[in-house]
Amino acid sequence: MSYIILIISLFFTSAVSAQLVPIEKGNLKYGFDQDRLERIDTRMHQFVDEGKLAGVQSAIMRNGQLVYSDSYGYADIASETNLTRDHIWRIYSMTKPIASVGLMMLYEQGLFNLKDPVEDYIPAFKNMTVYDEEKGIVEAKNKITIVDLLTHTSGIGYGWGGGYVDTLYAAAGLRNSKSTEDFINRISELPLYFEPGTAWRYGMSTDVIGCLIEVISGQSLDKYLSEVLFKPLDMSDTYFSIPKEKASRLVTNYTDRRGDSLTVIDHYSMSKYTKEVTLLSAGGGLASTMDDYLIFCQMLLNEGEYKGKRYLSRKTLELMLKDHCTDVVHHGGPVVIPGSGSGFGLGFSVINDLAATNLLGSEGVYGWGGAAGTVFRIDPEENMISIMMIQLMPYDHLQARQTFQNMVYQALID
Repeated sequence: MSYIILIISLFFTSAVSAQLVPIEKGNLKYGFDQDRLERIDTRMHQFVDEGKLAGVQSAIMRNGQLVYSDSYGYADIASETNLTRDHIWRIYSMTKPIASVGLMMLYEQGLFNLKDPVEDYIPAFKNMTVYDEEKGIVEAKNKITIVDLLTHTSGIGYGWGGGYVDTLYAAAGLRNSKSTEDFINRISELPLYFEPGTAWRYGMSTDVIGCLIEVISGQSLDKYLSEVLFKPLDMSDTYFSIPKEKASRLVTNYTDRRGDSLTVIDHYSMSKYTKEVTLLSAGGGLASTMDDYLIFCQMLLNEGEYKGKRYLSRKTLELMLKDHCTDVVHHGGPVVIPGSGSGFGLGFSVINDLAATNLLGSEGVYGWGGAAGTVFRIDPEENMISIMMIQLMPYDHLQARQTFQNMVYQALID
């Protein structure tokens, strides 16, 4: 009987082995299967073809090489302007990692310590208050530190929600501030959502970082970032205020709140991005191109170096990419961190539990996104960068970011 079982086993083993097809290495490009890369086009183009997006731009870099790049659809539907690589996008909160890196470049010069109270540099943050549900507005016990700003544990929010503090944010008109000084004066008068350092809430902490950069560097935020990052990295299309000769390259921003078709909410002819900007928002004020942001990401993936010039120490980046929020809880707002497999470092979200994300990827991936749907991810384990650019507000109902991430990793086979 055992002899018969052995013969049957050998037969099936041979049959299965005969059906195995070896991987054709010629179909690989830096570890990506070319046929599987085409699936990205098929799925992402579907969003455009179904009228859910005007256009989509995406790219993958691995081992310092551009593996995949695609621009599909319109930069502007009404004029039928085809989307191209040199179009400029509102990157909104993808400004935050740039500003955070800019601040840490000053940190490396020994100009401050992360535990320094912010009030030592910006006196308006002395004598802050906190909202307590039982006691009302009370004096804050903890001082806001610089690391609190970088990690969004400062108690400063965005005014998103229906609570009492949210109504105060709305009444303060922070986005209508005429200057950084005006913004600081307004936001420092508002109560904090919680005691600094005790919880995580997404908010305008990085906008305060912009002011901190100006105080410490002695330069305006735009001039400082241009001098230390944009010019030396040749990020020649990244601006707070887009020059007139480049204004028409700004992609139109849309909404689909009506549920039937895309509606323009910002066109280059009326956009604040093509006008003189007086409030330089470190939290969301930049516009940029795909290629410019790829350069910034490649510098980070290279552990702070790009084309022979060092911008950050690898040890500084190592600190920035640690999860600094393991001992705090989420405190309201639609961005839930810690949670869903992600923590937060100094300016970036960091995946610390891949299973909890329910997405393809790697632990240690870091990045962030913007309010109009732009997103970037840097994967040190795979030596890879992926970026997707769209312009839709709100965008999350499409799950385009998650779809793109899955499509990137399903194509990676070596």
